[in-house]
Amino acid sequence: MPQTLWSYSEVGHTQDAKKQLMEHVAFEQTDNVLDTVKPTGLIRRMLQIATHPKEGDIVLDFFAGSGSTGHAVLEQNHADGGNRKCILVQLPEPLPKPENTLKTIADICKERVRRVIKKLNEEDAGKLDLEGAKPRDRGFKVFKLAESNFTPWEAEAPKDAETLARQLDLHVDYIREGRTELDLLYEILLKSGFPLTTPVQKLTLPLTPALSQEERGKIVYSVAGGALLICLERELTMDLIRAMAEKKPERVVCLDAGFAGNDQLKANAVQIFKTKGVTSFKTV
Repeated sequence: MPQTLWSYSEVGHTQDAKKQLMEHVAFEQTDNVLDTVKPTGLIRRMLQIATHPKEGDIVLDFFAGSGSTGHAVLEQNHADGGNRKCILVQLPEPLPKPENTLKTIADICKERVRRVIKKLNEEDAGKLDLEGAKPRDRGFKVFKLAESNFTPWEAEAPKDAETLARQLDLHVDYIREGRTELDLLYEILLKSGFPLTTPVQKLTLPLTPALSQEERGKIVYSVAGGALLICLERELTMDLIRAMAEKKPERVVCLDAGFAGNDQLKANAVQIFKTKGVTSFKTV
């Protein structure tokens, strides 16, 4: 059998790797499509050599498969108190049995990472980290490539009256059907020049103190410590605009649909944000 520089007794082999996968994802879900899984021991050895535990190194696996690299990064951070980050990229290749709970190889990867995080969090419950503080919870985000959430204007379309009228009708409700608030949030985040890893905090801003929290709460997303506020509310009010302005962000983005054609409200919003030092106010 061909040998690597490291023997299997040091870093494991594919049989070990498959057993590790089975511990986190049921055998019937993998359907024997992943028989050459990389052992986490091998990847951890590479991490020990090529990364620094405390410098926030980013590990990229562009063919993530079952998530062995993510598994290894999590375990190595757990072992040495590191803060390495990883990016896992995997096409949603369908599995042979569509009736399974997990439909694609990407689903296997996500499920494995979730279960590894759950296991490590349970092991850490009640413990202190190497610097004497309680360890933070682990987590990860999943993004899928997709077309824009906003219906684009077709500049190359014919200029006849019928086609123009159809395009105008589409832009009355210009957000694609089935898109969630988070879909819109992260597209605006990217188009505003922020990376996907930028911290985002969900704020509930008051409208009128006399109302209950449920009645008066409107959701606003604070990006990068308040540098950018994104409001995706479909019914903007003067109270909400003033509450956002009081946060004194550098930039504000709102849905144009939130103004519901109220040009006076939009003009007032421009002036209110300007008086609070907001350098950029845009609608999408």
